[in-house]
Amino acid sequence: MKVFVLAVLIGVVAAMPQDAAKPPVEIITSESEGPNLDGSYKFKFETADGVKREEEGAQKQIGEESGATSRGSWSYTAPEGDKIELTFVADENGFQPQGAHLPVAPEPSPAIKRALAIIARTNAADEARAAGMSTKQKLQMLGLLDQRLGLNRK
Repeated sequence: MKVFVLAVLIGVVAAMPQDAAKPPVEIITSESEGPNLDGSYKFKFETADGVKREEEGAQKQIGEESGATSRGSWSYTAPEGDKIELTFVADENGFQPQGAHLPVAPEPSPAIKRALAIIARTNAADEARAAGMSTKQKLQMLGLLDQRLGLNRK
């Protein structure tokens, strides 16, 4: 009987709501335009808790194909009290966010930089070979590339 009562009490405690439901946040401003026939759009809003969001986008011709591009920003206050501001561009080069809160990768080590330079040189040599350059032209091009990449050939 004690086990049954204990199991019921544990079940009741586990079934209780963990967080009280938060009331909806009031929207202070809200504007939107589109989507238009050309694929462009624009919107922005601000809420009572300080969240701001703004974005615009359009279709862009990239070579023979078209794709969507967008740019915008948002800001809010993090739970720790820090003001977070992010701007972004999304286009044929991918999503490119910028903000002081984003982590920054460390500088690559000299060994990694050298390896990347060697890979770039090898790719350039392959392209020169495929383009049918003469040996003299290839050597001139690779010499210039070596200077630019900091590779000293001896």
